[in-house]
Amino acid sequence: MLKRLLTYPSLKAPLLTLGSVLAVSLLLLYWLGTPAEEEQIPPSDQEVMAALEATDFHNALIPPLSPPPDWDQYTLQQGDRLSHLWQQKWHLPLGTLYQLLDQEGASHLNRIHPGQHIEWLASRDGQLLVLRVWRNRAEGVEWQREAQGFSFNELSTQREVRLLRLEGTLNGVLSNSLREMPEIAGQEGAIAAALDRHLPLRRDARDGDTFSLLIEQEWLTGDPSPYSTRLLAFDYSGQRMQIRAARHQGDGRFYTPEGESLIPPFNRIPLVQRYRISSHFNLSRRHPITGRVTPHHGTDFATPTGTTVVSPADGRVVRRGWHPFGGNYLVIDHGQGYTTRYLHLHRFLVNRGDSVKRGQRIAQTGNTGRSTGPHLHYELHINGRPVDAMRVELPSVERLDNEDLEDFKKHSEKLFAGLDNQLMLEELALLLPRQNN
Repeated sequence: MLKRLLTYPSLKAPLLTLGSVLAVSLLLLYWLGTPAEEEQIPPSDQEVMAALEATDFHNALIPPLSPPPDWDQYTLQQGDRLSHLWQQKWHLPLGTLYQLLDQEGASHLNRIHPGQHIEWLASRDGQLLVLRVWRNRAEGVEWQREAQGFSFNELSTQREVRLLRLEGTLNGVLSNSLREMPEIAGQEGAIAAALDRHLPLRRDARDGDTFSLLIEQEWLTGDPSPYSTRLLAFDYSGQRMQIRAARHQGDGRFYTPEGESLIPPFNRIPLVQRYRISSHFNLSRRHPITGRVTPHHGTDFATPTGTTVVSPADGRVVRRGWHPFGGNYLVIDHGQGYTTRYLHLHRFLVNRGDSVKRGQRIAQTGNTGRSTGPHLHYELHINGRPVDAMRVELPSVERLDNEDLEDFKKHSEKLFAGLDNQLMLEELALLLPRQNN
């Protein structure tokens, strides 16, 4: 790899800069030997190029943990503001919305109204790939990312929603157990990933466990496979866990029949006290010298070495290791697609596989890896995509109450009836809220 680097076409300029010396030194240190007991992740060529260009050394990159991107969707409600939804709920760069509002088809975004259905596909790093705004179930408009900007197209095709009930017995990993079901051919990976977000399958699943899943799929007429697959409800009965839950149409999160949340409340900051933010989350940050976009996927807190880091929510440590750019790092899975990352640590206080509680001490901040000074680089990912942890709406309740609980129970009773085969799926489909009729 080092030989390829030195002959890379874009590296005709002299390499003997402070950034390149430090970056290559880190790589050589990594190759020559690192702690054997920790998980090692070799840097990609793209990471090396970024290191050679970087001057601030803050944008430490670790390969994503998420499954491939999937479609998201939302039905506009009374009082919604597109700019607020775009940035705070959908976690898309606000600059992309301004870009769409300044090109062909902008009138469709300016005239959106309650009841309209919106779907989008985003990359793992939160960049918009495709956006669809539907006027009704058969007509809409679409923007697709191209090499230069976005293309705009009118859509005229019927959207069809299908419900599936899946029942099975675990045999190995869940995707293998689903692979024998012809009605979801090719979709087993997406369905398994969806359930894995809500249950600690990798820790507590055992062969012989039984499960029932209620799945919603959306198809475009003429397409051979669904473009969207969503889990609506599930019942898992096993040796080490028994959980039954349904999706709440109010916030899209999963709750038990009694309204207990499957995801714990989150603290905003993973520190005992507030420290100065030295670098904010910014997907559109441009490098001051190269001009290339080098997104900063986290929030940096300027902390003295040895400052205590605490878990912002209950979860499980899924990675603990060392990276030539990120230094000592931890990754915690909090369930329902929420993961957090902690980089440049001085000392670990938990091990891989440990369960942690909100407020529990997990590490001490440091200055390891590619870093200009002692600080904590903190990232929050939702469904595999980085979001601004300082601004995003965070889970705040352990249990639904009042009108929220009443609405959830009214809706979930139908879902559980379909899940338990007490209601035909055709009947259930008619009872569920329909969009753009």
